[in-house]
Order: sequence, then C-alpha cells, then structure tokens
Amino acid sequence: MRDLPFWMPKKNNFIWYFIFIFIFILSQDYWNWNKFNPLIFGLPIWVIYFFILTILTSFAFYIFTKFYWSDSSD
Repeated sequence: MRDLPFWMPKKNNFIWYFIFIFIFILSQDYWNWNKFNPLIFGLPIWVIYFFILTILTSFAFYIFTKFYWSDSSD
C-alpha cells in the first residue's frame, strides 16, 4: 500500500489542523468593524488583539514544531 502524501493529516497530528484553522478564524476581525474603542496603553484595541493573536500563533507553531514535526526524511 502506498504512503500518504506528506501534507495529509495523520492520526497523531490531526488536531493541529483544527487548531490552526481556529486561529485563522480568530484572525478575521469581523467583530470590530467600524468601532472606535478607547485606547489601551495608547494603542487601539485591535492592535492589542492582533498582538495577543500573534503570541498565540507563535506558541502554537512552537509546540507543533517541537513535538509533532516529523524528523524523518523519507
């Protein structure tokens, strides 16, 4: 039987597809359109939101590459 392509999800890392899709959905700023909120630390709320989202994405990529990235070069 043939091996699956490298981009196909395997059982142990299938959850990562959902995590990264969830982060992508969070990055769509549909909830804050045309709102002028007060500033936090001199920055608009959307800047703080995307800063936190960037930290979350970086943490998710770090955990993914540390524990689930395949080292095998087939």
